[in-house]
Amino acid sequence: MRKVIHVHLIHSRKNYYFGSVNAIFKKLSEKEIGCTENTLSHVLTEDGMHHITSKALIIRSRLMT
Repeated sequence: MRKVIHVHLIHSRKNYYFGSVNAIFKKLSEKEIGCTENTLSHVLTEDGMHHITSKALIIRSRLMT
């Protein structure tokens, strides 16, 4: 099973899926997400962990293959 991080942008209603926190910030900016890469790295340490900002819902889970 592979780690997957689901990013749901609240206002634009768009969903993105990434393999790492670093990959999120290669596509989206801190302004678009509402937090920093450092914050997400500290919050999303285990599967099932999530972080909610005024702009996005970010969830870490496992991709079933």
